[in-house]
Amino acid sequence: MAETKHTKNQSGEPSRRPRRKGTAGGVALGILKVVGTLILIGCTTGAILACFAATYIKTVIIPQSEIDASAYAMNLSSTIYYTDPATGQAKELRTLHGEENRVKVDLEEIPEDLIDALVAIEDQRFWKHHGVDWRRTGGAFLNMFLGMKDTYGGSTITQQLIKNMTQNDDVTVKRKILEIFRALEFEKDYSKKEILEMYLNYIYLGENCYGVGTASLAYFGKPVSQLSLAECASLIGITNNPSRYDPYISDYTREQNKKRQEIILSEMKKQGYITEEEQEAAAAQELVFVGRGQGTTSTTAYSYFEDQLIRDVIADLKEAYDLSDQMASQWVYSGGLSIYCTQDPAIQAKVDAVYEDLSNFDAPSPNGQQLQSGITVIDNATGNVVALAGGVGEKTASLLTNRATQSQRQPGSAIKPLAVYAPALDLGVITPATVIDDSPYSFDGDGGAPWPVNSYGKYRGLTNVYVGVQNSVNTLAVKVLGQYITPQVAFDFLVNNLGFSTDHLVVQEERKGTVFSDIGLAQLALGGLTDGVTTLEMAAAYATFPRGGLYIEPRTYTRVERVDPDTGEVLLLLEDQAESHAAMKDSTAWYINSMLQNVIRSGTGTAARFDGMTIAGKTGTTTSRRDLYFAGYSPYYTAAVWSGYDQPERMSSSLQKQSAATWKKVMASIHEGLESKSFPAPSEGTVTVPVCADSGLQATEACQHDARVDAGGRIINMTFVKGDEPTAFCEVHKDVEICLDAPFLEADGSPNGMYHLAGEFCPAESRRTVSILELAREGAAAAVTVQDNQFTTGHITALGEAAYCDVHTTAPAPEPTEKPAIDPMDYTTWPGPEDYDNLEDYNRFNPFDESTWPENVNSSSGEQTPPPSETPAPPATQPPVSTEPPQTDIEEPFVPAA
Repeated sequence: MAETKHTKNQSGEPSRRPRRKGTAGGVALGILKVVGTLILIGCTTGAILACFAATYIKTVIIPQSEIDASAYAMNLSSTIYYTDPATGQAKELRTLHGEENRVKVDLEEIPEDLIDALVAIEDQRFWKHHGVDWRRTGGAFLNMFLGMKDTYGGSTITQQLIKNMTQNDDVTVKRKILEIFRALEFEKDYSKKEILEMYLNYIYLGENCYGVGTASLAYFGKPVSQLSLAECASLIGITNNPSRYDPYISDYTREQNKKRQEIILSEMKKQGYITEEEQEAAAAQELVFVGRGQGTTSTTAYSYFEDQLIRDVIADLKEAYDLSDQMASQWVYSGGLSIYCTQDPAIQAKVDAVYEDLSNFDAPSPNGQQLQSGITVIDNATGNVVALAGGVGEKTASLLTNRATQSQRQPGSAIKPLAVYAPALDLGVITPATVIDDSPYSFDGDGGAPWPVNSYGKYRGLTNVYVGVQNSVNTLAVKVLGQYITPQVAFDFLVNNLGFSTDHLVVQEERKGTVFSDIGLAQLALGGLTDGVTTLEMAAAYATFPRGGLYIEPRTYTRVERVDPDTGEVLLLLEDQAESHAAMKDSTAWYINSMLQNVIRSGTGTAARFDGMTIAGKTGTTTSRRDLYFAGYSPYYTAAVWSGYDQPERMSSSLQKQSAATWKKVMASIHEGLESKSFPAPSEGTVTVPVCADSGLQATEACQHDARVDAGGRIINMTFVKGDEPTAFCEVHKDVEICLDAPFLEADGSPNGMYHLAGEFCPAESRRTVSILELAREGAAAAVTVQDNQFTTGHITALGEAAYCDVHTTAPAPEPTEKPAIDPMDYTTWPGPEDYDNLEDYNRFNPFDESTWPENVNSSSGEQTPPPSETPAPPATQPPVSTEPPQTDIEEPFVPAA
């Protein structure tokens, strides 16, 4: 490596290179280089961003920028059609003239003062811009990006109209840019006057008033054309914030309306629309409001079905065409639509005949509430909603609360076939013969009490699923859910298979510090849901059973059409094709059908029974009878009924069968004249076999002599889908020997049906072999009285020695023998020496002197007594004879532990 040489100064230190002195020109040059670089970077970045922006606008914004106002036409009546079942032809059901409190007016009817007031306060450069006020828009963007108020009003009247039409009101850059382009395009196609007319007929002004024509009637009781300057300013003031400026809400909002009116009058004067004298006169004029509800002129009251139909079409139009609530509503009422609904007017008339008759619901609550009810009727073949009622009595207004489709109420036990038994059957973990103990599941009741309890107030012990469904046994439903499947499986089955909405069922939600969820035992086994479900959901789910397991999404319409005003072409706007899917096996549906038929025939649903039709159904009652449900079906129709009070109150016991009785009245009428037919059979076929009622398995000899019943009483015939029949034999029944002379007694001294086990001294004629249940209850089940418990091995074992006969406790005494008859003339009847206590007494015997006869003679000898002169021979020795019955090969009897 080459050596580096350093030059040193006189001090010996290395010499330093002399520094060059800088100049002002050099500094300036450096600054210019930096600035130039930044400008170049900025220009390059700007160009890149501009390219991105141009591409984004071209590909995203412009394709969405065109708004066809003809699609928002509000001057053509829409018509509802139904299909005549007899001919298949569409017939007119109803012409829609608009919602209550909606009156459309032409621009010529609107006072200039109203238009001037609007422009002055909302968009003072309206007449000059082309859809966008760039000055206000710039201010709005500046506020948005600098984090200032995001409510800065940058929208013009045109932009507000578009925003209301499309319901696109997100506070985002994309929305603002799209709104700008849409407004620019919109004003190319429509004049200022057309825009004003649409806007003034569209804006919301509180009190369910859409448009100034309706609001004029609602607030001032007069047509809009007759409004004064003061009233025009007051009316326009409401649109900015109806909840703040609606004069009917409170004295405060009336004061705020007045202040807003004066601001508008001031702006009108500043902008030259009115003079100072006109401003002062209008401000001084007293505003006379007619009062809430006094200015409405419409008396149209659509039916509950039509209300729901309108809601469904509005919702689907919003989703399909990105419309606002208001615009979609305008399409339905005044867009010239042809709406083809699913209602059957004949069936609806039968529903109305029951629901409009208040004598069917004459049971006011203790607080005076009218008993209410809702019903949905579905055609099983199509999934169509053919009729419904959302309340009782005459309907006097439109879009009232619909208790059939909107009110969410708890279904009680009506949820069991859907959430518990159907998924368990579908998974193959139970059959109707499966036996479960009717006893408490846990100590989760109030205060740690055994839970759940049954409606009949007791526990009956071993019960099969068939009987559990028949009698709506709560414990069986809880145990199937908790021990055979899980709450999560049940929840998923409801949502994924049977169409229940997670908008209604709660996954998990915190409310006021408490976490709620419908994924639980009480919620899904007993129907104690957080909010509840609708009769529409319940009817749609239950209709799956008579279809053999096919779920069809319910619908109120099949299609919506509109005629193009320019071409006359019929445009298909909406088509509801009713999504369907296999919700369960046909065998599952068949089992449920069989069990729910039995509910109506012999169980909790007998109040719904009517003759001449195959019907099935399930009751549902919530705590304190606050909600009563009945859901049932025939091969033709399914209906779900809810009854209760709008503000939940306890219903009297006399109303226990209210929903079932209402269902019967409606469905019996609907089925008049229809031929009875059966539910579909399972594809695998069926087989009927005898089974043990206490095990659900094939019966044994022990099952035939159960201690509780006569011979064969616990053997029942049950029908299974082929392949589901039991192959194993009962191991529940255990033979024991009892003593019929020693019954167990109740506290009042009456026999309880069970007998003590036979002891060693019990006579043969008192003994009997019976079978009891090999079962020992534990936990909550052992803490309560269960009706069959005294017939279980667990109970007998717990008794120890007390389980045995308390009547025959010692060996029986020998029976005294009768004195033989002595004939003095027949020596063969004379006694022998063995008949006397000693030989001396024997030697004194005189057959003619009774005082010498023996007092007692052993009759077991069976020997003849020789005369006194003869020496009696000793009796022959006989082998001992056993008094025990002969032994046979039988099962060892059950012997409890001491």
